[in-house]
Amino acid sequence: MDVELIRKLAGNLNKVVPAEITAADTAQTQDAAISQENLSRLRGYVQLALRQQLKPEELGKSRDPLVRSRLRSIVMRALVELDIPIGSGAAAALVEELADDLLGFGPIEQFFYDPEVTEIKVNRYDLIRVEKHGVERVAEGVRFRDEEHCRDILERMLAPTGRRIDISSPRVNARLFDGSRLIAHISPVAVEGTTITIRRFRQDMTVENLLKRGVLTREVLEFLKAAVKARMNIVICGGTSSGKTTLLNCIASFIPDEESIVTIEDPAELQLQHRNVRRLEAKPPNQEGKGAVTQRDLMVDALRMAPKRIIIGECRAGEAFDMLQAMNTGHLGSMTTIHANSARHGTRRLVNMVQMAGLDLPYEAIIEQIADAVDIFIHVLKDRSGRRRLDHIVEVTGVERTPEGVLNVGLNPLWQYDRSSGKLVWVAEKFTRERIFREEGGWTC
Repeated sequence: MDVELIRKLAGNLNKVVPAEITAADTAQTQDAAISQENLSRLRGYVQLALRQQLKPEELGKSRDPLVRSRLRSIVMRALVELDIPIGSGAAAALVEELADDLLGFGPIEQFFYDPEVTEIKVNRYDLIRVEKHGVERVAEGVRFRDEEHCRDILERMLAPTGRRIDISSPRVNARLFDGSRLIAHISPVAVEGTTITIRRFRQDMTVENLLKRGVLTREVLEFLKAAVKARMNIVICGGTSSGKTTLLNCIASFIPDEESIVTIEDPAELQLQHRNVRRLEAKPPNQEGKGAVTQRDLMVDALRMAPKRIIIGECRAGEAFDMLQAMNTGHLGSMTTIHANSARHGTRRLVNMVQMAGLDLPYEAIIEQIADAVDIFIHVLKDRSGRRRLDHIVEVTGVERTPEGVLNVGLNPLWQYDRSSGKLVWVAEKFTRERIFREEGGWTC
């Protein structure tokens, strides 16, 4: 900035906020320092300047200090050239607001700086809810300007991901810059306008943090570590937002570095603390409805990539059959997650998903496949207080028939949450895999 411009800017910044007014008056004055008309003029000026002065790749870097600095210079020059008087405090806040609005994710940008926020839900452009510490509340005073603003921000979120949403494809799943999972809907499937749900994954959720938060105990942790080292095939089940992915990330850290892993996801969200990982992500079809790459396709590819272990972030459909096949054909120690209300329900969900593969396998053959493939089911949940914890762990003992003659997967409860102590306790009278846990997993409990 030249000297004359700086002098003029200084004059503008002092027009509204004289030194003698009180702090309360200052806040009120600064809040009202810019009218909607001036704000609209300023936004248009800055938006045009950003397009002219920033490269396309820089427009998506709202958190880059250099980009923020350049935006600040543009805003200050705009205030002078448009002759908009404003308080100095309001000017600083305005820079942040415009950065969020023109480069970032608008009113919800602030929540990406808070590591305690785990979910962001846009129910409507004017109704935003946020989950923090397991409790969901309305984000008071936070809203998009209108439906068009909400759609603009959604498009900006999707731009780097290569995914799209429009009238012909009114729903989308995507992975954001920080690994968060986004799912969005627009009209006509979203009745009241654009809806956006963002699941955020804590970057600091290590095994030690799980212990501190009471998700599990040291004894259970040693058991799970032994299960991984003994190359048990593990299925983690639970409801939505119960902590399945977090637990999978943590226990996968026990896999020895010399063992190669292939992960398959849709969209990718695992953040394995492992040095020998090849990550695969499913791809939706293009605008012509072609070019889709499903998790089933990637599962076939993974079998040809010679991994020691395969991890599917979440089994939802026919890929469950391929996962069981992999577990049964040498890829011991593989893992996945599924949605289910208990370990028992998890076995039934697996049956349903295998049936979705369209192979017309008899029910009893599917049950035998599951019993042969899976060693351990771990069930996690989020209780009424919002706390996420392990509820029970069972081992698969083969197949069994109910009194009605129906074939089921045999389950032996090993650990069960005890409400009186608030911990998982060992409940098994016998443990069929005890020897392999001790000899190959190093379990000493």
